[in-house]
Amino acid sequence: MEFVLGLALSLHVGFENDYSNYHPKFTANYENLTMGVYYNSIKKPSFYFGRSSDLTENLTLETVIVSGYVYGPVIPAARLLYKDKYYLTYGQEGKGGGIVIGIDIPLGSINTR
Repeated sequence: MEFVLGLALSLHVGFENDYSNYHPKFTANYENLTMGVYYNSIKKPSFYFGRSSDLTENLTLETVIVSGYVYGPVIPAARLLYKDKYYLTYGQEGKGGGIVIGIDIPLGSINTR
């Protein structure tokens, strides 16, 4: 199992609201499972659990369920990662949506294997 303390930086393209671009996070990974907590774009804590699937050597798809957003207590989410960069789409209720582009910066990790 791997535990990672990190920071994600994001850019919200095409959105109307003011979102946080700084996301401190703590992640635990075991084989293809991922779970953790982070400070989300609407400035609330989010907890998530899901799966990480390698599509190629550098391209990964994460599919998770996540809390902390306005659409419900838990919602499905997915993000595409290329090395340490990530991409996802996000909707705004009644306002369309946009694309979130970001980078994951690991600050420290512990591997228990």
